[in-house]
Amino acid sequence: MANFQLNDFLAKIRKEDLARSARFEVVITTPGRSRNGRSVSLLCEEAAIPGLISSFVPTKIGNWTEYRVHGVEFFGDNATFGFYVDTQWGVREFFEDWIANTQVDPISKEVGFYEDYTADVEIYTLDRGDNRTGKWCLKEAFPRLVNLTPLSQAADSPARVSVTFAYKYWVSDTIEEGFREGGGPLGNIKRLVNMFKNDGKGFKDLFDF
Repeated sequence: MANFQLNDFLAKIRKEDLARSARFEVVITTPGRSRNGRSVSLLCEEAAIPGLISSFVPTKIGNWTEYRVHGVEFFGDNATFGFYVDTQWGVREFFEDWIANTQVDPISKEVGFYEDYTADVEIYTLDRGDNRTGKWCLKEAFPRLVNLTPLSQAADSPARVSVTFAYKYWVSDTIEEGFREGGGPLGNIKRLVNMFKNDGKGFKDLFDF
């Protein structure tokens, strides 16, 4: 007998619906001189929720080879967004300004300060009523590639530009910034250190002696 029945699936979908790939919005700010962030965000056609991967190494335990996690990666070099281009080419100008006026001078090749060219990029998922249902924020992001924008007299479709961002890490409703400040394994280490600083009182409470 199957664990799930077709009616179970139908009941869940009717009650909760499914996430729609076309229901999203992107909020982009910039440290550059351009102030068209809202307009550029409005013209975002494609986005991607960032990924997460655990780094692991094989570890010999007796005659067995097992795998142990030693870190986590955020795919921080590859977040690609697609945008419609307005008739004044403000979308391209937005990203050209971000790169040429904050990251590196295109003539002298002088590089700017990291804090001056990074910003947050927020991705929100929406339901059919335009309510936000999820949030992913790329932290300390900057555009690393403004792709070629093809033009052709053979078609009359809207022009599009693809922009690839690099970022340090991302946070979401699940992965909160507080993890680094007190939760998870790092938080356990901090609590252990505080026990030592408290003349061992924490250990007495923990082990009841």
